[in-house]
Amino acid sequence: MENKEGTIAGPFSSLCPGNMPFGRDSPRSLNCILSQQSSEIQLAHSPQLLKEIEGAVSRERLKRYLAATSQDLDRAIFLYEQNVALSEMTFGLLHGLEVAVRNSMHDQLSLHFKTPYWFNKAHLSNYSQDKIAAAVRDAGGPSASPGKVVAELMFGFWTDLAAQRYHWTLWQPCLSVAFPSGKLARPVIHRRLEDIRWLRNRVAHHEPILTSGRSLYAGHQKRISLAQLTECGDWISPSVGGWLRTHFRFAEATAIVEAAATSGWAL
Repeated sequence: MENKEGTIAGPFSSLCPGNMPFGRDSPRSLNCILSQQSSEIQLAHSPQLLKEIEGAVSRERLKRYLAATSQDLDRAIFLYEQNVALSEMTFGLLHGLEVAVRNSMHDQLSLHFKTPYWFNKAHLSNYSQDKIAAAVRDAGGPSASPGKVVAELMFGFWTDLAAQRYHWTLWQPCLSVAFPSGKLARPVIHRRLEDIRWLRNRVAHHEPILTSGRSLYAGHQKRISLAQLTECGDWISPSVGGWLRTHFRFAEATAIVEAAATSGWAL
């Protein structure tokens, strides 16, 4: 189908030279859309393609974007595209952070129980035991290496280990040391991990996360900023947090979030 790019004009046109499909420097980015003079704006997609995209995505999924753009289908689809781009970038940050969190917790549990098979010795809730049993099975059975078992455990498992039920049995003896640079109370870390978990699930289910409030919507009336997301990496080590911000498209994601906040569209 035909695809027609919009004409770029205005004081911020220098931000729009790139030909990437998404992101700050794309002709289809928020910065570029906002720099266009109203008299010079052209459809980024042909009318026929717009209708086909609307049918493929569904009007229900476009509802919040249509409301934000006064029922302008082209701009609504543009915001949908920006949400996809932001989700892609956020997923990379979540990937790096989740691996760092689970490995840091696994290392401290292994030291405390004096074995990398700590999950066979720790007194865990029925919920946690069920997750361990499933992970062992999926990793290949009782002979699976600890690393394979750890990799099979979902983020919710690790988040739960920071809950109140494990405060005296796991948190105080060892898990607090998994976040040495944070020096924060367990409830603070647990709440942050929970917010990150909700955000992770939302991204995985292709739900909207883009807002106009300089934060990402995690569902359940919760919002989290990109800075708060990567700050959790700082709690493990400032080097880990810096690594996430430098190598996992943090700046590109921040540009989309900032542009949404100054767009005048209520999301």
